[in-house]
Amino acid sequence: MDISQNAIISEHSKNPFRALTSYLAAWLVIGAIVLADLLWLRASGLHIAFGASSHALAAFSALVFVICWTSYRTRTVHAGNEAWITRLRDLAFTGRWMIALAAFCTAASVSSHLSAAIGAPLIDDRLVKIDQAVGFDWLTCYRWVRHHPVLLFVLSLAYGSGLVQMITVPVILGLTGRRVELIKHVARLMVATFTCLAIATAFPAASAFLHFHIMEPGTSETVSTFFPLREGALRTIDLTNPQGLVSMPSMHTAMAILFAYSLRRIPGFALASFVLNTFMIVSTPTQGGHYLCDIAGGIILALMVILLINDRRFEGFFNDR
Repeated sequence: MDISQNAIISEHSKNPFRALTSYLAAWLVIGAIVLADLLWLRASGLHIAFGASSHALAAFSALVFVICWTSYRTRTVHAGNEAWITRLRDLAFTGRWMIALAAFCTAASVSSHLSAAIGAPLIDDRLVKIDQAVGFDWLTCYRWVRHHPVLLFVLSLAYGSGLVQMITVPVILGLTGRRVELIKHVARLMVATFTCLAIATAFPAASAFLHFHIMEPGTSETVSTFFPLREGALRTIDLTNPQGLVSMPSMHTAMAILFAYSLRRIPGFALASFVLNTFMIVSTPTQGGHYLCDIAGGIILALMVILLINDRRFEGFFNDR
């Protein structure tokens, strides 16, 4: 942990309310999204089915208990164990933000399903035309990858790493003492997700899988609820099996850039993250059913979010955590 981080942590111990400001702000955002979801559900007549996801409550409660215990231990360990106290604080800090991130992702997932149910005019035809205008044919690309099993396997792993990185990147940042970067990382993800949902609600795309009627395993079945929600045939959002219903812009592409950016200064992880997330971006057309326009939109979104969070006007807010 560097000197600046230690200075920040020291300041936190003097004024715990300052240390919680950004965390409370995150939960205010989450609460606002949950409230909007509840009002939206009531107005639309849709319902949520928790199913097997309710079993995660026990694990969630256990995590909260561990974090509370760890926070308590940082106040009871005797002097002379500074290294142990620092590790406990890093663990507790990481756990708190992981809980907030998990809650945000759940609320945002509900929002994405509700946005699909609005049924705004689809823009798939326009996206296909733009792709073709720059020389990209989605079907040709998809079939070519399918005829190369090794490449298909590599791209499948890279695309699937998105969920794994959603968990591991915050853990790496937190346990290496990069608290400010962890807060900024969560802020970037939240702003990017919210912006992505806003765009997709007004300008929805069904995804290339559905548009081109792709039926191979792991393709159109991953967005099978899109049209039933739009047409009103599906009235229940199943949290046991949430689907990524946002095509434009590509959130997978945005996340890939944000993951690599967050780990850019950590030796041993920076290069590996860059390589992995480069493959993740390359995988999004064939493994995620995204148009080339979706990828361009995801890149622009990620860069704009990075610039926004790095704006000097917000620096004091993050550095006070």
